[in-house]
Amino acid sequence: MPRRFRPLYTLIAALAFGAATPALALIPPTHCGGAPDAAQSDLSIAHWARQAPSSTMCAYGYWAEKCGDHATAHAIFDRCIAAGYVGAMIWKALLLEDGTGIAQDSAAATDLMRRAAHSDDREYATLGKLHYATALYLGRGVERDEAAAERWFREAAAEGDADAQAFLDSGTHTADRDQRGRSVAAQRAARDSVGPRLAPVTPASAPAPTPALGLIAVLTALLAAGAAARARGERQGAC
Repeated sequence: MPRRFRPLYTLIAALAFGAATPALALIPPTHCGGAPDAAQSDLSIAHWARQAPSSTMCAYGYWAEKCGDHATAHAIFDRCIAAGYVGAMIWKALLLEDGTGIAQDSAAATDLMRRAAHSDDREYATLGKLHYATALYLGRGVERDEAAAERWFREAAAEGDADAQAFLDSGTHTADRDQRGRSVAAQRAARDSVGPRLAPVTPASAPAPTPALGLIAVLTALLAAGAAARARGERQGAC
């Protein structure tokens, strides 16, 4: 399971076992494996992968990923995204960013976070704002835009997101970690360290002497030698 799925587990648990809607309250821990046949238990991933998109069905995409069944997780998330489920957008985005069971694609991941951030989903829009703000701040899958990032962080913080508030207070948060476990500040430092650098300036070498300059130097030396010889002759004549 990708490291960055861990914050989502808390949200899923709250939706499944807390004061959630009746449909969400029915989501239990599931079991892995099993052939997708008619006798499959309704607690299984295979059973729910065949159902019409719903909050319950989409949550089973998370369980599929937790079981290591990437193909089923992506199939569930894709169907749920097509049906407009915002939580599936975030889950899929995290898999795209990590390259889990799919080709790594930061641009596609950030676009899904953008869609989530602009949605009116009560549970997931705030989380989408946090992750979209982070992508903008890091320049991950999108051109770096710190001013826009701050606006999204402030929106998420105003909606009660503790990680967004932590970023505004300290310049970092840990809800978004890369596969090496680095916080947002550490990811930013790593990106800056491999960014474009000015080419070193090569010291200008002395210009090579031209033929004319060489001739002038020779003539100057000859004239100086002649003047010195005349001076010696004059001194000898005086004696």
